[in-house]
Amino acid sequence: MKNKIHFVKMRDTKSISLTGNYCFLNCKHCNKHYLENMATINDIDNLSNMSSLLLSGGMNNEIKVPVYQFVDILKEYKKKYNFKYNLHTGFMNYNELKKIKDISDAISFDLVGNKETMINVYGVDKFNEIWKTFDNLLELNFNVKPHITIGLNGGKLTHEIDAINRLKNYNIKDIIFLVFIPTKGSFFEKKSPPSINEVVDIFEYAKNIFNNISLTLGCMHPKGKYRKDLQAKLLGIADKIVQPVQNTIDLANKMNFKVTWSYECCVF
Repeated sequence: MKNKIHFVKMRDTKSISLTGNYCFLNCKHCNKHYLENMATINDIDNLSNMSSLLLSGGMNNEIKVPVYQFVDILKEYKKKYNFKYNLHTGFMNYNELKKIKDISDAISFDLVGNKETMINVYGVDKFNEIWKTFDNLLELNFNVKPHITIGLNGGKLTHEIDAINRLKNYNIKDIIFLVFIPTKGSFFEKKSPPSINEVVDIFEYAKNIFNNISLTLGCMHPKGKYRKDLQAKLLGIADKIVQPVQNTIDLANKMNFKVTWSYECCVF
C-alpha cells in the first residue's frame, strides 16, 4: 500500500490563554513564555474568522487551567461563531470535568511517565493526579488526545517510555508527540533538544508497542535545521506532521506519498 502522510497547517485555530500571562507554576521548560503571545478571552469577538480555538492558559494555585469558570461565556461564543474547542485542563476533578463536557470537542492532555520527571520539571508532585484526571476524562467519554513531550526533562529522555508503556493499558487510537524546545527565559534555555535519532526511536517504539496507533508530530518541535531533518526522518513513521516545512512536503511528493491536508489543530 502506498505510504500516506497527513500534513497540518495551523491556519484556522487560534490559541487563547484564559489566565492572560499568569501562571502559578514557573515550570523549567516554559516559565510562562508561551502565554505571552496568546490571545485572551476578551479577543474572541475578533476571531470569528477562526473555525476552532485552543482554550489554554497558565495554572491557578490548584494546578488547574480554570476553564470551568468561563463555561457560560464560552457556550455563548460557541453558539455565536460555531467554534470547535480544544481544551487544556490541568488536574481537574471529576465534577469540574463534568462542567466543561458540553463545550469540549477535544482535550489535549499532557502526560508525564514518572514522578521524578514531574517533580524536576514542574516543581510539584501531581503525578497521581495527572493519571487520575486522564482516567476521569476517558470515563466521561471526552475526546482525549494524549500528548507526550519527548525530552521534557531538559532534553533528556527520562519519562517517555514509561508514559508509552502506561498508555498500553488504555484503549487509545492516537498519541501526539511534542519535542522539547530550549526556551528563552526558562530554566532549561541553555539545554539542547533530544537528538533526532532519539525522537525517531520513541516514535518507532510506540509504533511497535501498539496495534493501529496513529502517531502525530505536534506543533511544538524545534525550528530550523532540526525541524527540517526531524520531519524528513519521520516520513513513513509518523501519520501526521504539524507545520511541515517545504522540504518535507517536497520529499513526500517525490517519494509518492499519498498526501492529505487539514488546517486546524491536529486533534480535530
